[in-house]
Amino acid sequence: MLRYELLEGVIRMSDNKLFLEELKYLVENELSLNEYLIDQLEERFNKNPFLITQIYQILVKNKPLLPFLNDVESVVYDYIVNEEMFNDKTYYGATLFVAELFDTTQTYIKCKVSQTSKMIKKIS
Repeated sequence: MLRYELLEGVIRMSDNKLFLEELKYLVENELSLNEYLIDQLEERFNKNPFLITQIYQILVKNKPLLPFLNDVESVVYDYIVNEEMFNDKTYYGATLFVAELFDTTQTYIKCKVSQTSKMIKKIS
């Protein structure tokens, strides 16, 4: 049973990465997010339309940086965690919120956010 749960968790994480890469592709190629695309993404990745729209808007807002992002997943998680902390959540609460939002583990979110911090330090 534990083995199945681990496999299921890996599949969810992979789906999240594919979902975010798909949205990144739409933004980079200046494709607007219409009702048809939202329905397709909702069905394919089992994400709610509000989340799809929110992530799309985050990526549009940061479009100039997209070509330089190797790991869009880490950057999006980091962005949302920072937004939540700005809205008076603790780091723990913010990472838990993002984990629930993407149906993954809090440990995975913390690891991805840590990767973004290391990447920014290397750039600086």
